[in-house]
Amino acid sequence: MSNGIDKKALFKLKSEPYLKPISDLGVGFYNLDENTAILRFQLSNSKGPLQIHKNNLTAYAYFESSNGSVSDVIELEIEDSNKGIVTITLDSEFLHASTSTSVKGQVYIGVNNVDGKAEYNEVAAFREFTFEVADALINKISAFTKVEYIRMFSQLKMKIEQQVKDIEEAIANGADYVAEMKSVLQQGIETLNAIVASGKSDIQAYISQAKSDLTKVKDDATEDITTVSNNAKTSVQDTASSAVNNINTISTEATEHVDAKVSEFNQTVEDNGFLSPQILDEELGKLTWQKYKMIENDGKRKYVPNIRNTDITTFPAGLYEITTVSDTDWELCKIPNFDGMKVGHIATVDVTEGLNGRKQFVYRHNHYNRVFVATLHTGGSWRDWKEITSEQSDTGWIPFKLINGATSNTSFKGVEDNGFDCAYRIEKRGSVTEKTIRFNGKNLTQSQTIAQLPSNLFKNAHSFPIRVPTSNNYSGGYITARPSGEVKFYINGDSSTWNEAAYIYGEYSWKE
Repeated sequence: MSNGIDKKALFKLKSEPYLKPISDLGVGFYNLDENTAILRFQLSNSKGPLQIHKNNLTAYAYFESSNGSVSDVIELEIEDSNKGIVTITLDSEFLHASTSTSVKGQVYIGVNNVDGKAEYNEVAAFREFTFEVADALINKISAFTKVEYIRMFSQLKMKIEQQVKDIEEAIANGADYVAEMKSVLQQGIETLNAIVASGKSDIQAYISQAKSDLTKVKDDATEDITTVSNNAKTSVQDTASSAVNNINTISTEATEHVDAKVSEFNQTVEDNGFLSPQILDEELGKLTWQKYKMIENDGKRKYVPNIRNTDITTFPAGLYEITTVSDTDWELCKIPNFDGMKVGHIATVDVTEGLNGRKQFVYRHNHYNRVFVATLHTGGSWRDWKEITSEQSDTGWIPFKLINGATSNTSFKGVEDNGFDCAYRIEKRGSVTEKTIRFNGKNLTQSQTIAQLPSNLFKNAHSFPIRVPTSNNYSGGYITARPSGEVKFYINGDSSTWNEAAYIYGEYSWKE
């Protein structure tokens, strides 16, 4: 638990073959420093701070006092993996054992060998360093002062014992208080009984008054209901009589009106006669309206259940629904043949006709949702079917994560909203497939595998340049992708000058 009173000392250690120890920096602790004596080490090499993480490196420390006291081999905690800073809190027991001595220490780092092979083992020891452990001043208090503290605590004890005695005497006198409390309790019981008796009397009076009031309300309500019932009966009888009189009057008027209309109709028939079917056809023929029948009377297409041995170019203008036929009948029936056609599938044919025998055909195959057009020219010249539908699809941007230490870039200058994310996209337009991939990442190294994408994304191997906006002594980088989905990053130019803080940003598209 840290309360801000810790004492931290920083040693900067380099991984280099020089045995000269670090010069005395004046670092020292006291033997009463408990959980506050902290040593910090910044580990680096010739290129800068070491990148330390629990998944790749482990750091240890060992201490030895000039009086022979030693510590365990202690694993250090990682404070800042990017700056190579690790820390350790010195054990208070070791500080007590090393009082008034000079302590010598050394830090070691080892690479985590995930394969368990001896040839991959790597361990490095850093230069030695020293610090002092002093005796706390409070440990030097004289014997006389200690005796004074003992006498002071003895007086305090006597005072506490006197107070305890006073409390015990007060408790012994508690019997008088109990007797007084019993007297007060008896008085309270008598008062409550009087209140209860008075309350019962009041409640009985309230009940009697309520019964009287309810009886009066019941009598008044019964009288009102009887009056309203009598009035309602009289009103209903009057309304019924009035309604019957109105119905009789309206019935008489309606009968007289119908009789008059019948007489008028009979006179009209007698004067003009009925319209004959022949005259009706002649009158309809004079009307200007569309008279060609494109569909059935119920609004449905004309159904041809089997067009085997039937040439659809002989169909008159109209809208048809047909069933497809076997492969041997395509040419005869003039039906478009395409992959996936099956016997028995429903299709529609729209036939329109122009001058000189010209016809236009639109064929829709319902199951596959495909549309074809064809034309019959003057003189019977046939222009074969051409498909006018086109399949389209778009996956949208599918994000992916960078791997092996590479990370997506979430904050850099010069690009609005931190730019786009790492993602890929597949768009299909008919027979053409266009693919696009985007990169935006950092923490990259030479020939590093930075992504593993689906194996069907790259039909062939690809290599393309990628922008490195912070490039300095190198001319950017490039990306390679294999059909297996493996994606690698490479540095153009001298990779030894590569700045691992640099990032890549770019987009690449190709068609298949």
